[in-house]
Amino acid sequence: MFFDQTRILTRVISVVLIFSLILPTATAFGQEATVDYYYEGQAAAQRDYTGGGAVVGGLAAGFLLGLIGWGLGYLIVSSQDGDVPKDLTTNLNTTQRMRFEQGYKDYVMRTKKGKFNLGAGIGTIGAVLFVMSSSE
Repeated sequence: MFFDQTRILTRVISVVLIFSLILPTATAFGQEATVDYYYEGQAAAQRDYTGGGAVVGGLAAGFLLGLIGWGLGYLIVSSQDGDVPKDLTTNLNTTQRMRFEQGYKDYVMRTKKGKFNLGAGIGTIGAVLFVMSSSE
């Protein structure tokens, strides 16, 4: 009698262990993948936006006005808002569209500020070198 109870208990424990191993993978594959539209917006902006205009603007501001131009240009670039192409958001509901647009705009602004600072730094150094070479 003791032997039968041990064998039944062993089988019950084996079945429970097998189900505990199979069940999490079955539920994980059965769920739909959730999409984070914030990161989707950043990925779309990374494909679309290069920041070439910000570099040229930074070069001009830094070369013509030096550090003052750099500061004023940075304030102007910081106050601008990126536009999201409407064809990217036509199939999204309101919440998804808002998250997508926020991710897109955040990436564009971060890239625009970085590229402007790069151009303004190069322009300011170029202006300093130009003034130093012309004063000799």
